[in-house]
Amino acid sequence: MKLSEALEQIDGMIDLVNALIVKNEPDSTEAAIRQLRDGMEAFAGLSKRFGADQFTAENTQRMQAMSGRLTQMRGHITKMSAITAQQLAALMPEQSISHTYGASKQPGSTASVARMYHISG
Repeated sequence: MKLSEALEQIDGMIDLVNALIVKNEPDSTEAAIRQLRDGMEAFAGLSKRFGADQFTAENTQRMQAMSGRLTQMRGHITKMSAITAQQLAALMPEQSISHTYGASKQPGSTASVARMYHISG
């Protein structure tokens, strides 16, 4: 396998992940990201076998462009994750223990925790 062929495969995987992110398909996106990660690991193992003559200016530039795309993708995923966390927090606000066990009337004391006792007999 040539370096350009390996780069084309990785580039295709990046395109697939980007398309799935835009379509907002979490399950498919997760599977494609796993596939991309596995492809990148395989590429890292193969990169030692490529001769220096295959690292042309064009291939080097292509790898730098792919690196930039991966950085943008990671940033986009991070933003989407933060937005999702905010939306989830708005839908399901965090509840304190006082909602369940009642707030204590005395300042500085905490609400008592419910206890279950086993009665043998």
